[in-house]
Amino acid sequence: MRRAAWIVAFVGMPGCVGALGTLALASPARADVAAPPHADPVDPEQRAMDRPAERRSGIELGLTLGGGVAGSAGYPNSATKIGDPDYYSASGLMTGSAFNVLVMGAISDYLSFGFWFGSSHYQNTDWTSSGAGGGLRLEVFPLYTLVPGLKDLGVAGQFGIGTTTLDAKFKANVSSDGTESFVGAGVFYEWRVAKFLGGHAVLGPNLEYDVIFARSIEQNGATLSLRAVFYGGP
Repeated sequence: MRRAAWIVAFVGMPGCVGALGTLALASPARADVAAPPHADPVDPEQRAMDRPAERRSGIELGLTLGGGVAGSAGYPNSATKIGDPDYYSASGLMTGSAFNVLVMGAISDYLSFGFWFGSSHYQNTDWTSSGAGGGLRLEVFPLYTLVPGLKDLGVAGQFGIGTTTLDAKFKANVSSDGTESFVGAGVFYEWRVAKFLGGHAVLGPNLEYDVIFARSIEQNGATLSLRAVFYGGP
């Protein structure tokens, strides 16, 4: 009997070992086993925006200079004459020139912010009109991460205080003037032309539309100009 019991135990041992192996394979993984790494939750576009500057950084010093067309209309800047048709003047279409000076900072490859000052002068056979203004300017490169071929296409908006005059050539003391607000918008493109002083210079066309308006007068002008800018960074 004792020998028979040992034989039975020996024969049944492989089955027990197999069952234990099956249970081990089916059991859940240990908590201390490293899980596979998760995917990077940062959006690829956001990573591109966070990279070091490639096109624009540092201080931005610039100038736009060109020519275009404008029209002006208004009244003498007097409470008793504003709105009186007898004192109303309108220039019709005039041609002339305009320029802007830019003192800004390139916050990133796709955003610059700062200050501007500008002046313009237009005329035709009967009228002459001047304008000036200054204030804040914002430049954005909206396609920088979306269309690589248009990384250097920018749009600009400028806002501030403006003053303008309209004077008749054909008769003395016929004029209008006023000081209040300046609003402008434009589109431009940049080509890198030189590197110096740790930064680089760019050139390109600039198309801009500006409005100077006050209670007594308004001037609307569109100019096509050359935009030259120095960026203090790479």
